[in-house]
Amino acid sequence: MKRYSFIFFLASFLGVTSFTACEEEATLDGATEVYITIDPMDINLKLGDTVRISATVTNVSGKVIETPVSWSIEDQTVAALLGDTAVVALDGGQEKETRLKAMLENGKYALTTVTVSRNLPDGVMCIPNDSTFTEMTSKRSYNTAHDSVLFSVSPKELLYDYDPVPTLEGLTAFDPVMTVDTVRGLVAVHYAAPRASGKGKVTLSIGDASTAKSASCDIMLAPQLLATFYGKGFENMPYINTRPSKEVLSMYFAYTYEAEMDINSEDTVRIAMNVQSGAKEDIEAGYDAYRWEVVSSNGVLITGKTEEYVKGEGFDAVLALRSGSEEGEAEFHCITPDTVFVATFRVQDFKTRYPVEEITVDHDPISMPVGSVLRLTTGVIPASSYAYHKPVVKAVDPSKVQVGEYNGNVIELRGLALGETELVLTANGKEKRVPVSVTEGILSVLWKSGNARTLFEGQTVQWGIDAKTLSGGENPYDVTWTSSATDVLTAEQTGDDNTQGTITGIKAGKADVTAEVAGVSSEKAEVKVIALPVDLELNASNTVKENSVVYDEGGDLVVFISPTSGYGQIMLTLTDAYKGGGYAGHYDIPVGTVVDIDGARAEVTGSMDISGSGDETTVSFSITGNVGSRTLSIEADSVPVVL
Repeated sequence: MKRYSFIFFLASFLGVTSFTACEEEATLDGATEVYITIDPMDINLKLGDTVRISATVTNVSGKVIETPVSWSIEDQTVAALLGDTAVVALDGGQEKETRLKAMLENGKYALTTVTVSRNLPDGVMCIPNDSTFTEMTSKRSYNTAHDSVLFSVSPKELLYDYDPVPTLEGLTAFDPVMTVDTVRGLVAVHYAAPRASGKGKVTLSIGDASTAKSASCDIMLAPQLLATFYGKGFENMPYINTRPSKEVLSMYFAYTYEAEMDINSEDTVRIAMNVQSGAKEDIEAGYDAYRWEVVSSNGVLITGKTEEYVKGEGFDAVLALRSGSEEGEAEFHCITPDTVFVATFRVQDFKTRYPVEEITVDHDPISMPVGSVLRLTTGVIPASSYAYHKPVVKAVDPSKVQVGEYNGNVIELRGLALGETELVLTANGKEKRVPVSVTEGILSVLWKSGNARTLFEGQTVQWGIDAKTLSGGENPYDVTWTSSATDVLTAEQTGDDNTQGTITGIKAGKADVTAEVAGVSSEKAEVKVIALPVDLELNASNTVKENSVVYDEGGDLVVFISPTSGYGQIMLTLTDAYKGGGYAGHYDIPVGTVVDIDGARAEVTGSMDISGSGDETTVSFSITGNVGSRTLSIEADSVPVVL
């Protein structure tokens, strides 16, 4: 800014005569001329500016006169003074002009102009709603009655100079459409987003036509898609080996898929896309929220793009492909608002790269009953070709044998009707035929009576079954025995005897046993395994007299003792030991004598003494017996009983 001096003549001398001047005093009263210099002159302000001001008073000799200066502004709606040191612009004074006056005590003064102009925009930036002031170019909105985009304006004083102008595309304005924070220089533009997929945009402009600045935020209109590849290629991965639910997809997912394709073959890519709400409207809106892109094809053509609706979950995005006659590599991207899924295919000539010399099976020929299931393991030679040429299995007569799906290298066959047929296996130009005989089915599998339902730990017993064919004949097939808890007990066929099963107790607990013949199962039989009594001592303090008894039955002498804990009952039966009269006496316990403890039975030997009579009768005995590789042993010392 320029500096100007205003000169005020306090006295003048006119004439042609000579005169002699003397130096003036540096006071206001002693000065004939006064110079008032305002610094700066022609002040130009914008909102937010602070301009310091000062005035220097000098006499004609150039000496500074120390005298008070008072300041004022003519139009106080345009600018204001900050004490006697500075001037600032006022909101509402934009594009206006006023004057600043510096006045001395003697009434003399100087003037300069004060012009308030508008700020020039530096820029507008879209930022996250947390006001972190990092630039944001896009955000997602979907099916919301109110959402907003936040813009930062620089300088913030622009918000006093201009009204920001919001523009909405693909969105509905909220009321109010805009809120302004002049303190922080922020503008929030408010809108409502539809329940549909598409694109929207929010733009904010500020400034006049020649200097305006603007910024935009793209709005992705789409429901959130929880997505992953699954199924083929992920058989060994938990949770995504089959189609995952919404709950699984938030934790387990795969963003890449790699596969090999034979030349001139077809394949599909499948991505599960779940929508959290599970609502039909939101799922269908998701159809437009993703897209497929070809990165490189190398002869692999897209033959179809479809969506398969999954009720309550979402949909599958399915890409159908067909390879050409040349080898190469192709890459396809599936792009969602959150993720890019990458599918890569390596096209090879499987026939020449992976030859098949022979097809193998683990059953040849096959004999199976009607209604039974046989698991056939297939293979090829060389084995390295199996992944590319898994044998295709078909039944010549599908009314007799049903061919299921592969699980790894095993395929299930089910006998449907009596008769003969063949399986035809083909792989890379090779063929193998396997004869199949479907024999008579099983009518029923029943338990024989007497199967022990309670065992000691380590004890092995034999069970019997009665299995009949549909015509009433004896079972010609092996039996599959199953235990529901093999850590409690095991069950298996007894050698080649398909009428017997071997049951072995392992540890205390319960388990269900079933026997299956040709797809027909018995009812479940619950078996209890109890602890083997070893060095068990019984006496008056750990038995219940009222529930302990000695009696005779058909010449047998029976001793029944009820312990207070550990076991419910212990019953010892001495065959043909009772000879009449009283029970007192000494008894030898011969080989073959059976002790029954809560239903578990074992052979024991030893001796027993019964003393007293009536209410004073007591029983003492010592018995041992082998149970598997262990020894059962019980000592009873004067256990009181009733007669």
